[in-house]
Amino acid sequence: MPQHEYKTISGTITHVFGHRFVLRTGQGDVLADLSPKGAEQIALRLNDEITIEGEMKPSELKVAQLTRAGDTVRIEHKPKPHKEHGPHVDPSVAVAAGEATGFAILGQPRRKPKHFEVLGQKNGVFSELHIELDGHVRKTKLVGIDDQKWSDELRGVS
Repeated sequence: MPQHEYKTISGTITHVFGHRFVLRTGQGDVLADLSPKGAEQIALRLNDEITIEGEMKPSELKVAQLTRAGDTVRIEHKPKPHKEHGPHVDPSVAVAAGEATGFAILGQPRRKPKHFEVLGQKNGVFSELHIELDGHVRKTKLVGIDDQKWSDELRGVS
């Protein structure tokens, strides 16, 4: 998981939509996420002069603290649900599920937040299988022999 920079920035609120807002700073506009719970704690208004602190993600700053007119509010952000699954999920579950549906599994399962992707071959046809963490095969799609995504697994297969 990439580490994101913790920042403190000050500016003027120019747009508010739900629990997100745009803060105009001396370096440009910044999209900030207050979270729905944070929006319940403090009502944002256009043209408010504020200072926010939080984790700078690629698309927005996740506000951990907001100060307006000397009043400071701390904001809690809950982790996304898929983080509960963690790295402890066994990829052999995906292999077994693919094999149970008649596929020969090629290569190793690729972990995604909510599923595994595996390459399988059945009756001479290659397919990408999306297998949920509990072993349910959610989706299959055909894969060509020249598919770039699976090139390592397809190399040398006839």
